Amino acid sequence: MDFERPVAHVRALFFDVDLAVRSKIHRGVRLQWLPRLPNGERRLRQQTHVLDWMQEEEVVIEERPDGAWIKRFVDGPSLGSSFVATFEADGDARTRVDLGAFLGPRGFAQGLGKMSALGLEKSMKRLLGEYKRALEGYEPARARDRVLAVVAQWTAAKASMKAMNPEQRRAVTGTLIETAWSIAALDDEVDEAEKEALRAVVSGLWDTSYGEAIEERMTRAALAVIGKHGAQARCEALGARLKEIGMVELGIAIAVLVAEASHGLDPAELHALRHLASAASMEEAELLAVVRRTDEQLFGIDEQAAISRFI
Repeated sequence: MDFERPVAHVRALFFDVDLAVRSKIHRGVRLQWLPRLPNGERRLRQQTHVLDWMQEEEVVIEERPDGAWIKRFVDGPSLGSSFVATFEADGDARTRVDLGAFLGPRGFAQGLGKMSALGLEKSMKRLLGEYKRALEGYEPARARDRVLAVVAQWTAAKASMKAMNPEQRRAVTGTLIETAWSIAALDDEVDEAEKEALRAVVSGLWDTSYGEAIEERMTRAALAVIGKHGAQARCEALGARLKEIGMVELGIAIAVLVAEASHGLDPAELHALRHLASAASMEEAELLAVVRRTDEQLFGIDEQAAISRFI
């Protein structure tokens, strides 16, 4: 992934662990310093929300002799695995960051078992995106434009909903928005990036908008239901409703789009989408096709700009 900053600035950001601890730049992840060990090693406790599960691990962030950034998993489900980032200057004001994943004996875990290849790819993509936003700032206008461009391709779905009677259209619209909002609320918050993506979906698909009061009410409602019933049960209930109203593919496509356009689809969201799809009788291959298609529609395919590799 390319960063529009000099290599020294980008390296400084990656190694600024205090910033990651203090500012919580990794969404859904909490980092906390642990006491220094007798050998001088300074570990971090990393807590990650995955549906109704809290995964806890210990990690070390250090610099390799060649200047590479390393995040080693030294205790927990991903013991022995690591991420390694290298930095290459592309002129005076741009840096190419290459992120590699080195698998330990048990691979990378994510709460519910070993992380899939797609889950790992998404995790790496999201990690780089979080560092890029921390350095350059989130650009909601750009994200909104990308979402609108994708929604503009959903002409058949838009026409189908326009042909419904008002009562049916209200029920379908409510379920679709509720599904996307629930996926966004999985980590106990709906942040500004996700709200902006949802606004763009509503504008592009239904040619309407809503105010801050409704947005706040929807956020509170999504968090309350997840808190009461649990994330997995919520996803399964919404998947059943999508199947009942005949909007499985569109409902899942909207949820994927909001996650991808805001902060990128993380493994926890992928787990949730799998429960959602299973309850809606969508096959795993169909779900992964929706994810890949959304990636292509949002970002295009550029082999030269590949941001992840597996070792």
